[in-house]
Amino acid sequence: MLNKALSKLYVAILGLVCLTNWAQAEENPYALCGDSAITQASQKIIELDPNTPAEFTADQAKRDESGLATLEGTVQMTRGPQKIDADKLEYDDRNKNVTATGNVRSEDQQLIIESPKAELNLDTDYAKAEDANYFYKPLHARGEAKKIERTSKDFVRFEDASYTTCEEGDRSWNLTADEVDLDKTTGDGIGRNVKVKFKGVPIFYTPWIRFPIDDRRKSGFLTPTIGNSSDSGFEVETPWYWNIAPNRDAILAPRVLTDRGLQLKSNFRYLNQKSYGQFGLEYLDDSEFKDDRYLANFEHISQFTPNLQLDLLYNKVSDEQYFEDLGDGLGLSSTQFIERRGDIKFNTEHWDFLARAQSFQTVDDSLLNVNEPFKRVPQLKLDGTYYNLPGGFDFNSETEWVQFEHDDRIDGDRLHLGIELERPFETAAYFLRPGARLTHTEYDLNRRDGLDDKPSRSLPSAHLDAGLIFEKNLKKAGHIQTLEPRLFYLHTPFRDQDDIPIFDTAEYEFGFEQLFRDDRFSGSDRIGDADRLSVGLTTRVLDLEDGDEKFRASLGRIFYFRDRKVTLPGEILEDEDSSEVAAELKIGFSDRWEAIASALYDTHDDHTERNSIRFNYESENKFVFNAAYRYRRSDLEPINSETGQRESLEQSDISMVMPINKHWRAVTRWNYDLEEKRNLELLAGVEYETCCWKIRLAGRRYNQNTDEDYNNSIELQLVLKGLGQIGSPIGELLERGIRGYDARDDEYF
Repeated sequence: MLNKALSKLYVAILGLVCLTNWAQAEENPYALCGDSAITQASQKIIELDPNTPAEFTADQAKRDESGLATLEGTVQMTRGPQKIDADKLEYDDRNKNVTATGNVRSEDQQLIIESPKAELNLDTDYAKAEDANYFYKPLHARGEAKKIERTSKDFVRFEDASYTTCEEGDRSWNLTADEVDLDKTTGDGIGRNVKVKFKGVPIFYTPWIRFPIDDRRKSGFLTPTIGNSSDSGFEVETPWYWNIAPNRDAILAPRVLTDRGLQLKSNFRYLNQKSYGQFGLEYLDDSEFKDDRYLANFEHISQFTPNLQLDLLYNKVSDEQYFEDLGDGLGLSSTQFIERRGDIKFNTEHWDFLARAQSFQTVDDSLLNVNEPFKRVPQLKLDGTYYNLPGGFDFNSETEWVQFEHDDRIDGDRLHLGIELERPFETAAYFLRPGARLTHTEYDLNRRDGLDDKPSRSLPSAHLDAGLIFEKNLKKAGHIQTLEPRLFYLHTPFRDQDDIPIFDTAEYEFGFEQLFRDDRFSGSDRIGDADRLSVGLTTRVLDLEDGDEKFRASLGRIFYFRDRKVTLPGEILEDEDSSEVAAELKIGFSDRWEAIASALYDTHDDHTERNSIRFNYESENKFVFNAAYRYRRSDLEPINSETGQRESLEQSDISMVMPINKHWRAVTRWNYDLEEKRNLELLAGVEYETCCWKIRLAGRRYNQNTDEDYNNSIELQLVLKGLGQIGSPIGELLERGIRGYDARDDEYF
């Protein structure tokens, strides 16, 4: 935090005699400041040519025989975009020395310096200002310095300097230092007796600190995070960044949890010419859990050639409750499995090869071992694609061999082969894509149920995909409307597959996109029999200027000409003559709001099987409202391949960002499980923002598991604009949980 602030402060003052470039995003975090327009106007920089001559104007001017020019009255020196105003200015033409006295004001595109006296040399890099006040436009930063002296192109010293981004006369927060040295050759800055105060209260002090003044990384402490939760008590994490080498670094982060103990966290990163990766380790002697707990993570990617890549991933935790107890929210606490994987990938223009070894660790104590995914040791996969072959054909092939392993289920080897040939006919008004596919799958199983341990299956399949595209100009609205009817016929004969176990196959969740798939199952353990016709209709409204989709409505259904006999274990045969009606709707004519909905309606039983609605709105004054609802029936959904059970779901999610006035805004989120009648997450907080600082306070309660165990926490964060953040990372949490919320803090500071 402090390293970054000092770097910005002193590099800014260095701009007294040299122009500083600064890149900033379009949004202005200092919009509440009275002179924020100056901050935004300083972003476009015109480079200064060092050969640009200086021009002088004054009410009175004289020059003696030695070449010393004295200018008095309304004195101004300009040199490209730089300008110096003073009551008096002396210029020695022999050594190019300039001495300005009396109400000296130096300004360029980014920096304003005011002082009673300043000296500079137009040929060398020497410059000095005494009792100086400055204003650095890009960061809306201001401060004072007793003396600023640059003795060479690469070295500058400051005495009794201060820094803040608050408006003149406002010292809500202030950073001071007795002495600072900046050395551009090493990229280092040294500060002595550095203090930070907020509302007059010291919040940071160090007698000595080294910090970076350019993009070169430096070792040092990062912003600490502070929080409190009902599970772990008061928490403080103080990360330390270690710049090991130009291509290697690490973060060591001790984390104190008052109810559990001291947790040691570390993360090591490396970047080589053809590889990169990271290794993370967390360790905690948990007094609450009464055992040692740890998490290890390793990721590595090697790009040996443009076509050949190695990808490694390893995760391991000490116990199944690790994420539930020590995670930071719903995303981690609901994790069921973590992955270990090694991949070798080789890709060419037409062929993709994958060799993989994969396993999982269960991190949810509510799951039985039988529900753990299969290991793949190994998986070998080769896919080929050729487009526009002679005759206009497209060709696709797939080859896969996998050895599955499991301690509590039937396992074994699977070989799957498939080829597909398609001949597309396409214009701007229509498309016609007839195609055929042939697959063969065989197994070598370790089974004790008396069934065939080497089952096999061969299946042909044919399809025809056809569609029309009609367009109509909506001249008054400046849009174009399309009407896109589509037919998809699929024929796949029936093969009895009940003796084949399920390794990695599940039934796709039915929706509009499923109408045009060539199989209703993922994976290779089941290939669905089919004699069906899908009928779909989509209409869109597109903006004529940029092509943006403002409106989309889709409706479709599958008509079956015979019963579907291929099922997953425990599923009943499907004998309806048509599928549910699938519908999708998207409306977003205005940039301020968008609505998206989808539904699945069963006309045979006259009920809705699944629907979801999402609405997002953002007003001109940054009021944000989000509402979402999702419903899914349990009795007609496919069995979950991981839990072995049918799952039902009905949830709502409402969130808001509500500006109260120019300083205050409230934030809230309510995620509720209507099926189980319990809260998944509750969050309510307020945010107060001024020109130069911001504070966030929020209360949070989220569900950790299916036993309705909740974690309660108070989140507090102080943001000093242009300096850094202190406290809980609540800004990141709000950005993840509330669509449309923009913290902006990391972006600027």
